[in-house]
Parts: sequence; C-alpha cells; structure tokens
Amino acid sequence: MSASEEELIGRSYTRARRHPLVIGKLPGAGRLPGGPYTITQVMTMVITFGLLVMTRGLWAHFGAMNFVLMVLVPWGLAWVLRYARLDGRDPARAVRSLFIYSSTPAQGRLAGKPQRATRPRLASVTCTVRVRSAERPPPASGFVRVAKPASVPARTTRPAAAPVTGARPAPKTGLQALLASLDES
Repeated sequence: MSASEEELIGRSYTRARRHPLVIGKLPGAGRLPGGPYTITQVMTMVITFGLLVMTRGLWAHFGAMNFVLMVLVPWGLAWVLRYARLDGRDPARAVRSLFIYSSTPAQGRLAGKPQRATRPRLASVTCTVRVRSAERPPPASGFVRVAKPASVPARTTRPAAAPVTGARPAPKTGLQALLASLDES
C-alpha cells in the first residue's frame, strides 16, 4: 500500500482515562449502598433532602411513608444523575459550562479583563481637489534621461538639477507635484 492510499485512523482515549472524583467507601472498607457517588450526586441528595425537610408542611401527609419519601426521592434523583450525560459530561458540569459561556463578554477577554470595543465615531473631514488644466503633471521621478556619447555601452541616468530659483527642490512623486501646483495658485 502506497503512502497516498494509506488509511488514517484517529482514536481518543481521554474519556477512558478520566475518572470522576467519587465518594463510595466507608472508613471500615465497606461500600455505600448504591455507590460510589460523584460529587454531583451527593450534592443533589443533600439539596433535595434539605428542600424536602423545609417544605414538609406541604407534602408530608402520609404518616410513616413520609420517611420513605425523604430517603427515596433524593436517592432516586442521584441515581438518575448517574446516567444523565450532556455532551459527555455530568449535568452539573454542563450547567457550569453554560453559565460560564453565557457570562463571557461578547468581545472576549484581554489580560483577564473584558475587552470593550470602542464606539464608532463619525469623522468629518473635507478634502478639496482643484484641477487646473488637462496637462499631465511632471514625471514622477526626479531623474531625467540624458543622451550619452556612443562610446558608453549602458544607459545611465542622473538626478535632475535643482531649480535655479532655490525655493524648492523638484517634486519626487505625482502627489508632491499636485500639492506643489496647488500651493502656487
């Protein structure tokens, strides 16, 4: 098989190597029932149990069954969270990522601070160009070709002589020539 026909295969073992922090063993080497539990599951059980205790007056009308509900509802929610995955992550990490994404500034961050785009401002500039005639401006370069005797094999150029008036040197570009012609008028 040649190099151009070779099939490239990519594999990722990141998920297999990533172990979540779990709570599952008791100090006497025993295991928690239904464990091990992730931090998300433990927090869900604690928060749900606390909410059930605080709202006991609303739902606790079943006698001895109240105790069973206070144990089974938090444990059942934790058990459901064990198998719930959003984009390969447990729900608490997915909600955290969503919160971070929604609280990030739209322009991003620069050196840890929110990047702010400056407001656009209207630039009020006036530019006036006056055309004096249809004549072409002087050559763009300040060099003038000079005829040489036949004994010189290559053509050479030399800089143009400075104006005799001594006021300004000859313009070097077409823009400088245009500006110079505007100053004269």
